[in-house]
Amino acid sequence: MKIFGVVFLLFLLAQSGMSQIVVTPQKPISYPYFESPEDSASYAQIGSQFKEAFKTKNVDNKLIDSLTTILFSLEKKIVSRKFYYQPSDEFTAWEKVVESNMYDEVKLISFSSTSYASLPTNILKCKNLEAIELVNTRIHKLPREISQLKKLHTLVIYDSKVDFKIAKNARLHTIIVRGGKNQNRFKQFSNLEKLDLSRCGLTALPKKLHKNKKLKELLFNENLIDLSKTKIKTNYHVVKIELQQNKLKEIPESIARFPNVKTLVFNGNEINRIDPAMGKLVKLEQLGLYKNNLTALPEAIYILPNLKEIDLYYNQLERLDDRIGTLKNLQVLYLSNNRLIGVPESIGSLGNLEELYLSNNRLSELPNSLANLDKLKVLRVNNNYLGQAPNNLPKLSSLENLDISSNQISELPEGISDLPFLKLLVIQNNPWDDSTLAKLPVVTAQLRNKEVVVHVNE
Repeated sequence: MKIFGVVFLLFLLAQSGMSQIVVTPQKPISYPYFESPEDSASYAQIGSQFKEAFKTKNVDNKLIDSLTTILFSLEKKIVSRKFYYQPSDEFTAWEKVVESNMYDEVKLISFSSTSYASLPTNILKCKNLEAIELVNTRIHKLPREISQLKKLHTLVIYDSKVDFKIAKNARLHTIIVRGGKNQNRFKQFSNLEKLDLSRCGLTALPKKLHKNKKLKELLFNENLIDLSKTKIKTNYHVVKIELQQNKLKEIPESIARFPNVKTLVFNGNEINRIDPAMGKLVKLEQLGLYKNNLTALPEAIYILPNLKEIDLYYNQLERLDDRIGTLKNLQVLYLSNNRLIGVPESIGSLGNLEELYLSNNRLSELPNSLANLDKLKVLRVNNNYLGQAPNNLPKLSSLENLDISSNQISELPEGISDLPFLKLLVIQNNPWDDSTLAKLPVVTAQLRNKEVVVHVNE
């Protein structure tokens, strides 16, 4: 048994040594351009106010929401943006590798000068190299010989100054490109798992992606892709798709050609229509529709049996259908910043719901069935027109985060200090009656003695 234990330990150590570095794309320095100098000055001022707001211990949620609204209105006036990339801190500059003779140990190498027109041949000496970063270079080709580097798995290209071509390579499993010029065919990468072509000026998806049998993630954010004009062949391999900020106005029938997708993110578009074919995506677990133009929850969403999270922040929803209660696996529901005037009683049927966000709507009451959500940890209903706190609030025994601030609530519910897992309570900016005002200091002290963070007008 002792021998087996030693062997097993060595196996675990060997496995841990084989773990690969995961490269996160850098965020560029962004310069927005406005037609009006006044808008440009206002944008800079809002940014400064955001920084100041988050410096305080007691963050004013109402102020943050107000600043966010102003920021969104200003962003609509942006004429264009200029992005600038610089070498990532995690990568070692090629010049330093050569100067310090680091060929054997280096894992991440960056080339960041327009003077580079090709990769130096001595890069093949870097036997432990896992990722290459090219920043603003004139390197036009990744040669086939690079596949001799057995540990190389990731290529990152920022703002290539020339047409770029990557030769056939069975090592690469992650390709990340930002800006510049690049190829639109990727079938020569037999082990490709993640393709990130965000901010590349694309108007369509790359061709023949269904040929990449190991491809799992497609990230095409901040492009100009129109899915309704893109031919898509059925792809059984992809499980995650991001098409944020592409000015999409609809999600067409062709989305159903990714039958095994689990995550779809369409945040920051102009979507006002979703084809019923989305209902065929029975494996979908996460759906992002943040900041779009939906006025009603599309029919297709109500029949997604495995949906766990849906983000509908910043749309124009006024009502939810009773069928919301059919999403039995839903864990997180984001509905803040809409026009909701009511929430159906059927929401109490979401037995797995852990987080519910209803801030900044037009709600005057909440359904009694909320008391059935015994797994609910987060409930944010601030900035509405509620005349009373949720009924049977103490029954929400799992509650950790509760925000009922900026409503018309006059009485604090009995038993709120008895919630066993409460960590944050936000209740300021309500017109408390005299009886509640007399009790608030006592309740606040009780909660703070339990290390609960309480935000209240004092």
